[in-house]
Amino acid sequence: MKNFIFVFVAFAIVACSRYPADVERALKLAGENRAELEKVLVHYRQRPEDKLKLRSAYFLIGNMPFHFTLHDRKLESFKDYLKKNDPHEGFMAGYKKTFGQVTGETEVKPDLYYITSEYLIRNIDFSFQIWNETPWGKYFSFDDFCEEILPYRLSNEPLEYWKEAYYDVFNPIIDSIASIQPDEVCMKLINHICEHEWNFEGEFQSQGFGALILLEKRYGNCKEIAEFVAYMLRSLGIPSGIDIMVQQPDKMAQTHFWNYTRDITGKRTTFEFYELYELFYGSVRRIKRLYGKVYRQCFELQKESAPVKYRDKYIPSGGLKNPLIRDVSAEYFPDTHISVHLQPGLLDKNDLAFLCVFNNRDWIPISCTNPKNGPAKFSHIEPDILYQIWYFDRTRRFALSKPFILNGNENAWFPDANKTDSQAMTLLRKYRLPTLWPNWVHRSVNGKFQGANQPDFSDAVTLHTIQTIADMKYTDIRPEHPGKFRYVRYLSAEGGYNNMAEVKFYADGKLLQGEVIGTNGAKEVFANSTKYAVFDNDPLTFFDAPQADGAWSGLKLDQAYHIDAIRYIFRNDDNNIRPGDTYELLYQSDGQWLSAGMQTADTTLLQYDKVPSNTLYWLRNHTRGKEERPFTYKDGIQLFW
Repeated sequence: MKNFIFVFVAFAIVACSRYPADVERALKLAGENRAELEKVLVHYRQRPEDKLKLRSAYFLIGNMPFHFTLHDRKLESFKDYLKKNDPHEGFMAGYKKTFGQVTGETEVKPDLYYITSEYLIRNIDFSFQIWNETPWGKYFSFDDFCEEILPYRLSNEPLEYWKEAYYDVFNPIIDSIASIQPDEVCMKLINHICEHEWNFEGEFQSQGFGALILLEKRYGNCKEIAEFVAYMLRSLGIPSGIDIMVQQPDKMAQTHFWNYTRDITGKRTTFEFYELYELFYGSVRRIKRLYGKVYRQCFELQKESAPVKYRDKYIPSGGLKNPLIRDVSAEYFPDTHISVHLQPGLLDKNDLAFLCVFNNRDWIPISCTNPKNGPAKFSHIEPDILYQIWYFDRTRRFALSKPFILNGNENAWFPDANKTDSQAMTLLRKYRLPTLWPNWVHRSVNGKFQGANQPDFSDAVTLHTIQTIADMKYTDIRPEHPGKFRYVRYLSAEGGYNNMAEVKFYADGKLLQGEVIGTNGAKEVFANSTKYAVFDNDPLTFFDAPQADGAWSGLKLDQAYHIDAIRYIFRNDDNNIRPGDTYELLYQSDGQWLSAGMQTADTTLLQYDKVPSNTLYWLRNHTRGKEERPFTYKDGIQLFW
């Protein structure tokens, strides 16, 4: 009876309220800022022609409790520095060395407490203006408008008047375009911004960098790139947004961000600006990226998101905990589904099962379901990826299934040790080859090691010419030239960008030291990609020269020496077997990782005998490194997952 009375009273309050229930809740939570929000509602209720604008205000305010600026004092200091200085080689590394970390001191500033009526009205009016003035606007519904044009923010960035600023910069570019297809206009804009350098910083991670700093400096990681493109498109009334993966299924790196837009039929086109940027300049960079599951960033609270749908259940921290993402995997993998029988007796009827991918160390959830004492069913998941189903709560985590690989649309293979059939294994690596490795391997061919006695190498003598493609291994050579040289160098082959990682010159068995000389600058904005990388004793750093041909890095020695040995390693990822490192081979058996033994490598390969076959393996390096992936082994080949 009490419950009935409570529901009745709550219904009466909502029924008698002036605004929709979610708007009433937001107004109540806004406290002293309620008056500012009500100014917006009163403003649009005064005129019948503003009916849609009032609904827009309802949409924004009703979802406002889930939005905030993450104010980071350290990030603001970095942005001030960035505004005064153009990004360059080693920009972030130089900043950190002088001023410390880029992020770290954060304060949550809820939109409900800080947003002004002027800001909201200006955003709504401008959004309607650009929606109405575009030739494609009439093909999209009001709901499309609310999701893909109207929102005043994308993540946790500062509240800024960014739409007008982006409009002023980019509208002149499309002003004369006659097309009514927004996706075609989008590609015109992308081609334009490709003509301007994007300062990509792979190590940069921020919660909310800001629209205006991106417009001014165009600096950041994939998140900032996707946000920059979305700001640009939405400011011009082009329906667009950002899709994400909450954990990359084949890498350690967690999230990844990219964009989508639509044509007048509603068909979405997805794209990655950085990929298009490289193609614009003639690079072959069409990456085969794996997703697992795909989610869309939304402004509106998503009722089917894990924390809302299962609000009384524990959801592990991470991307899946975000109540503002919508599962759109069906647009990417429309036909796949899997039903996995779980180990009996481990779950209660209301417990959740989490579909996980491996991040080099742990299993990270990317989707969840309530099996209700039956099999765990997941739809629209990407094939050819390694998955495992786990249970999580605040104090425990355990596997509910063996790892499996989805083959085709619905069949799964569960690799498990065949202990009656052992095999010998020869292992060369602990991680898959880099995606772009085929683009780099030929850069070593025709590279030259030279000696000279003039600093400009006008009297250069070639001691050795590389004839083979790079193989990620150290190579030793014995020059036969009898001369002595004060200057030594590695000279890049044509199209090689130098790309040498380490060179060591020897005389009478002694490693030679000297002043590093050579071509200045670097192709990418990284502190470790200059000529100094060739002599820093770190095989992971390499010289990525600013020009493709003729770049060199060398040493000025204290006197002339006869060079009797050279050791080098070309651009690599340091994931080959390294002599002196200690490794452990693990194999999967009954859902557990078991050890097949530890070895300290004395060559560039590891040999294991009598290892259970037909299962999943994991080679751990206990000496160094982070990149490791499970693999299967067949016909002497490691296939990484």
